Amino acid sequence: MLVPARNEARSLPHLVQVLRAELADAGILVVDDASTDTTRQLLSELGVEWLTLCEHTGVGGAIRAGLRYALAQGYDAVVRVDGDGQHPADQIEQVLAPIRDGHADAVVGSRYRQPSGYRAPGWRRVAQRALAAWVSAAIGQRITDPTSGFWAFGPRALRLLAFHHPTGYPEPELLLLLAHNGLRVSEVAIEMRQRLAGRSSLTAARVGAIAGRTALALLILPLRRTVPDGDD
Repeated sequence: MLVPARNEARSLPHLVQVLRAELADAGILVVDDASTDTTRQLLSELGVEWLTLCEHTGVGGAIRAGLRYALAQGYDAVVRVDGDGQHPADQIEQVLAPIRDGHADAVVGSRYRQPSGYRAPGWRRVAQRALAAWVSAAIGQRITDPTSGFWAFGPRALRLLAFHHPTGYPEPELLLLLAHNGLRVSEVAIEMRQRLAGRSSLTAARVGAIAGRTALALLILPLRRTVPDGDD
């Protein structure tokens, strides 16, 4: 389990407790993205593996660091859940299932694949739908939740993303990168909970930045070479 965390001290203890209750044998790695609250001081008390970054890199940078660690430790599958507790631990197995069945190299959990009780603010939902339309057209596959942070990565995705995972707020670019390199991506329906504490970092300005980066990636990625398995 990979948990990128930025100022999530109020959420992490409960999140780790829930993950351990649901998946007792799973390794848990928390990557602290240079938090300014007490997250760093808390890590040694949680009974998990952890990394701390000296500079704030954004969630994508934290994930890349965590995936490199997982690859070095010999893991062949990694599930990413956010540190705010929104991703239910009891749905991790269904996100992993397409990888275990050999049907996908990476899986994203979608809040919108099926009707659910989750509701995003109106402006955010409009932006998500626009991003979904762009990404779906670009990769030739229907994507309903291009900003979801609930992911599972199999061996091929792990080898690629440990060195090439997009930085910043990366999810739409991640979908484009995986497709460009010929990896199979599946989307499965999940339920999402409200945050345990704090507020979302996905502001209107950051959604605009994500849209701009995605548009740039749509132009640049077709010009880039693909990355062979294991290329670092």
